Amino acid sequence: MTTLNDRFSCVLMGEESLLVQCGELLLGRGHTVAGVVSENPSITSWADGHGIKTMRPDANLKQTVSDLAFDWFFSIGNLRMIPEAVWGQAAKGAVNFHDGPLPKYAGLNTPSWALLAGETSHGVTWHKIADGVDTGDILVQRIFDVGDGETSLSLN
Repeated sequence: MTTLNDRFSCVLMGEESLLVQCGELLLGRGHTVAGVVSENPSITSWADGHGIKTMRPDANLKQTVSDLAFDWFFSIGNLRMIPEAVWGQAAKGAVNFHDGPLPKYAGLNTPSWALLAGETSHGVTWHKIADGVDTGDILVQRIFDVGDGETSLSLN
């Protein structure tokens, strides 16, 4: 079992700034980011600045990723379905960040759905990637109160 103190390598995939924040934390803790899969220019620029290989989420991704050796595949702020042929190449596993409390709020736009339902709490979830959408085993989940005047943007 990997602990937070064990050094590991990973590939990150996503289109939101949270990927960069997570990448900085990983690098700061001595982990290796072997590659970044994104079409977002600010993310690929960040990766280039750290000498990290960048890849596009296209039909060649399976082959491109297979050129790397890595322990973990992290999907962070990613709205694309990832073929098992890609995430399955991770030696230790694949994990997704979800912006809602699973299993109650799976899928897209969970902060908006929670506000429309009048929820007084919301959460974020890190879970294993599986064949279905947001169906993998939950690894970590944090629930927090929804404040007065919260919007889907501020809640996200």
